[in-house]
Amino acid sequence: MKQMKYILSLLLVTLALTACNTYSEDFDIEYSSIHPMGGMYRINITDETGATTLSNNFCYLANTVDNSVTQAWIRIGAYNANPASGWAINGKISVDLNILSFSGSGIENLAGNVTSSSNTFSVTDGQVKLKGATAPSGTTSDAISFTFTNSRFPGKTYKAEGYRYTGWEGD
Repeated sequence: MKQMKYILSLLLVTLALTACNTYSEDFDIEYSSIHPMGGMYRINITDETGATTLSNNFCYLANTVDNSVTQAWIRIGAYNANPASGWAINGKISVDLNILSFSGSGIENLAGNVTSSSNTFSVTDGQVKLKGATAPSGTTSDAISFTFTNSRFPGKTYKAEGYRYTGWEGD
């Protein structure tokens, strides 16, 4: 019986020592090439006056296949978003990670999940502001804003403003 207590005590001490394993180094998290700009944003799209909301949708900024630090994909809505909608854009834009800005003109619009298109769009004044917005849940989030045009609707300008989607209920 004494041997059993000795073995059990030794087992518990061994378990306690292995369970308290600490790591002396921080592990690096590999972000996408356009970090911290990349992500999913909840945006309101308004007309050029800012008075009429045309859509409340998601905007995605994503890295390119070659992990460029000067280009990113921008998409509003789903891959198969109706390209006839003025706000439906999908294409590569230029990014400046130093000042968290983005823009582009005459970009092939691949909205509707097409492989090529004669339609184009332009993005101006694109800006991401870290911790610059408060989501409806009350969570501090990153802000996004930009102006864009779509060649399907000449002369129309759209404004997009929003926040990085947090995943919390209500956001």
